[in-house]
Amino acid sequence: MKRSSERILTTHVGSLIRPQPLQGFLRAKQAGETFDAKAYATCLTESVAAIVRRQAEAGIDVISDGEFGKSISWSQYALERLSGFERVL
Repeated sequence: MKRSSERILTTHVGSLIRPQPLQGFLRAKQAGETFDAKAYATCLTESVAAIVRRQAEAGIDVISDGEFGKSISWSQYALERLSGFERVL
């Protein structure tokens, strides 16, 4: 854990806006459509690297991945990761 006794460290909470290419993959994934998994992994890696770089450039002390690996909504994330939930259409 990063600590400082000389100043208040900066961070942010929550999800950051995902770039358009990544949003396309996440929408396809959420809709159950087929998509290129290798291209998705590459896009996710590049998107996370870019957002980490931007946070560092902005002077953020405690940097995150912006929750880019999670699906578009928390409810979708819960459906993918937790049991006992089902989608009602």
